[in-house]
Amino acid sequence: MLLVESGPASGQVVRDAITGHATMDGCELLSVATVAEAQVIMGQQPIDVVVLDAGDADAHGVWDVGGLRAAGVDIPIIVVNGASDAEVANAYIQAGARDYLPRADAGPSSLRRAVIHATGRRRQDRIEDNRRSLANDRDMSSAGRATSVTAHLAGHGSIREREPAAFANLVEQYLVLFREYLDPRGDHHVRPLSTMARITTSIGDEGGGPRDLLDLHVVALERAILGTTVERTSALVFEGRLLAIEMMGLLVDYYRLGHRRRVAPGDRA
Repeated sequence: MLLVESGPASGQVVRDAITGHATMDGCELLSVATVAEAQVIMGQQPIDVVVLDAGDADAHGVWDVGGLRAAGVDIPIIVVNGASDAEVANAYIQAGARDYLPRADAGPSSLRRAVIHATGRRRQDRIEDNRRSLANDRDMSSAGRATSVTAHLAGHGSIREREPAAFANLVEQYLVLFREYLDPRGDHHVRPLSTMARITTSIGDEGGGPRDLLDLHVVALERAILGTTVERTSALVFEGRLLAIEMMGLLVDYYRLGHRRRVAPGDRA
């Protein structure tokens, strides 16, 4: 939790809300005095929720909400302000705050409820975003279309249908590629290009195309996210989409260069 406070009073209320209840155990509180400091922290480490002490009984802190949103568009912001006026509250909500608490009502219990609601809603939003992304990928893959029996017998169906053993082997290779490409400890400036090229070459040699690449991507992604956290799933979905785009480019290269492009065994990126 990141607290942006204009004075010690509301900061103490937030600290009491966190340290005084078992449901908030394990929550780390960081506090800063300015939005600029908050933006730096939001760019350097994961923040689950921001509490903005907007100070006076007016809407002058609306611009602060905009600055915080720019630093972390999906991070929920709870505003604590001196005003109980509905118009002031609405101004903050319209600016992007998830919740608004008049200072008179910002006791430990109400702040605790607001924090739990905001983080729970963010988690649910991420789950829904992940579901939609996976559903879109499935729709674009061969699973999203029907292949006629004639096409299948003529060898025009997906690799997944025509060559299940080859497809299973490609899935295993793609899972290795996922780990190489998305490893947070690795150097993101060095892509595992030889592995990427080897997979796309195999797809091309099997007579596959973009839908077959998406088949691999979807199946490998579904296996990669099993048992992971919502946050890790979001990272895999987003970064995995970037990988799929790069792979599409390599598949285009395959059909442009044909058999002139081959990756020798043991080649490194």
